[in-house]
Amino acid sequence: MRKILMATTALIGVALAGSAQAAPSSPISLNVGGYVDFVAGFFHEADGTTPASRRAGKDFETEFKLNFDAVGKGSNGIEYGANVSLWNGSEATDAIPFGGGTNTVRVNSAYVWLSGAFGKALFGDEHGASDLFVYAPTVGEGQVDGRYRDFVDIRTLAMFQASGVDNTEHSTKITYYTPKVGNENHKVQLGVSYAPNMYDYGQSATLYTDGSKASPYEDIVKAALSYTGNIRPVTIAASAQFVTGSASHVTGDNTTLLGRAPAGVKAQDFTSWGLGTQVGYNGFTVGGSYVNLGRYNTIHEQNRSQETWSLGGKYEFDKAAVAINYLSGEGYNNAMIGGTSAATTNGTNYVKDFNAYGAGATYTWFPGLTSAVDGVMFQQKAADNATDTKNDGYVVLLSQKLAF
Repeated sequence: MRKILMATTALIGVALAGSAQAAPSSPISLNVGGYVDFVAGFFHEADGTTPASRRAGKDFETEFKLNFDAVGKGSNGIEYGANVSLWNGSEATDAIPFGGGTNTVRVNSAYVWLSGAFGKALFGDEHGASDLFVYAPTVGEGQVDGRYRDFVDIRTLAMFQASGVDNTEHSTKITYYTPKVGNENHKVQLGVSYAPNMYDYGQSATLYTDGSKASPYEDIVKAALSYTGNIRPVTIAASAQFVTGSASHVTGDNTTLLGRAPAGVKAQDFTSWGLGTQVGYNGFTVGGSYVNLGRYNTIHEQNRSQETWSLGGKYEFDKAAVAINYLSGEGYNNAMIGGTSAATTNGTNYVKDFNAYGAGATYTWFPGLTSAVDGVMFQQKAADNATDTKNDGYVVLLSQKLAF
C-alpha cells in the first residue's frame, strides 16, 4: 500500500506538470483564524492512591489555536495551498504522553496541499485519512472524546478514544483523497496516508534505528472509506478505517508511549480496524463506532483483546445544542503508574473494564461566541483488581469560547 501511495503521488506530479499553462494564476490569499477557549474544570478521582496524590479538585485553563491558510488557484483550475496551525495543547512527545499541564506553543499542523479533478493530496504534518472516520456525536468540549482528559492523569486513567488509535496524531506524512464519487445524494470517498515514523514532526528526522523515539512504530499506513447519503429527510454518514504499523528497532523503554516496558523489549506490529456511522433527522443525530485496536501499544506476550465502542446522540436547535454519549473499552495502558514491567504480564496494566458517560450543552450568543457545559463520569477496573488501577471519578467543565 505504501508503494501504491507513493506511485499515486508521483502521477499527480506528472499530471500537474503536463497541464501547466502560460496564463496567469490567481494570487495567493492568506486567511487567519482560530479560537481562544477558557475552561473552568471541577474534577475528582478515587483511584486508591495515598492522600498526597489526591487531585486538586478545581482549576482554570485556556487553550488557543491560530490557523494560517494560504490558498491559490492555477490557470488550469487546480487549487493549491498551505496550512500552519499553532496551539498550546499536549502531545504524545511530552514526558507524560498527552499529560497536559504545560503552556508550550506547538505546531499542530503544517502541510502543503493540491486539489483538482484527481482528488486531493497533502504533504506534511496533519491527521491523515483517519479524519474520514465518524463515531458518537458530541458538542462543545467533546464529552467522552474531548477536553475532560486535560483534568485526569494518564498514569492512573487509561486513554481510550472513540477512534481507537489516536486521530489527533499529526506525524509528517503523505495523504491522498480520491474525488467524492457518486450522485447528488450518495457519495463515496477513499483516503490513504503513509508516515515513515509515528509521532515524528516537522524537521525531526530519524537518522539511526537504535535512537529514542516518541513512538515505537514506523511505516504507518492509514486507510479510510467514507459514505455520505441523503435520503430526505434522513442523512447518513458511514465510515470504515484501517491503521497498521511495523515495530521499529527501538525498544519500548526508549519510547514515551511504552516507557514502562522492560529494557530491551520491543513493541508488537499492529493492525487496527473500525466501523462508524451517524444518522441525522430534523436536528437529531445518533451514531456510534466499534474499533479493534489489535496489538497497538503492546509489547510481546501482551495478547489480550483491545477494543473500544462509542454510542451517542445530539440535538441542535436554534442557537443551542445538547448531546449525551458513552465510551467503553478494554486494553493495555503501559503508561499507567500501577503497571508492572514484566513482558509477560496481563495484570495491572490491562484494563478490562473502562466506561465513560458524557453529557454536554452549548449556546451560541453571537457568531463565534459560545458557552458550554460538559460533564463526564468514568469507571475503570484492571484485570487483577489491583487497587491502584481502579478509578472512579468525574470531570465537569464550564467554558467560554471565541472562534474567529
